[in-house]
Amino acid sequence: MQEIDVVAGVIIKDGKLILAKRKEKEHMGGKWEFPGGKMEKGETPFESLKREIKEELGIDVSPERELLYLPYRYPEKLVKLHFILARTSQTPIPVDCGDVGEFSPEEVEKLELADADREAWKKLKCIISSCLR
Repeated sequence: MQEIDVVAGVIIKDGKLILAKRKEKEHMGGKWEFPGGKMEKGETPFESLKREIKEELGIDVSPERELLYLPYRYPEKLVKLHFILARTSQTPIPVDCGDVGEFSPEEVEKLELADADREAWKKLKCIISSCLR
């Protein structure tokens, strides 16, 4: 089974969370996720997050700490997700994703999240509330 190391940004801007919508043609297409992507060989999770967010959303982020490590098994692969808390003051744009938005935790609850992100959200929502203050 294929194993993939992935970094996902729990990015805070002005008290809201930035989430990206997956492109329709991708795996889990049309669903919302914490933005990020595959880690490259030799990268730390922080380096990977900064690179991925710049490529995907066109913004710079300041990673702070890893909030959650979640291995998630899809039928065809195992995704090892590192959820990293980061902050930005820049406005994201959908450079390499279907869409992007800024959401309160209550709004995130109502989004159709990708499977692994939905599982992570169950754990993250309690942790995040203290980070948003």
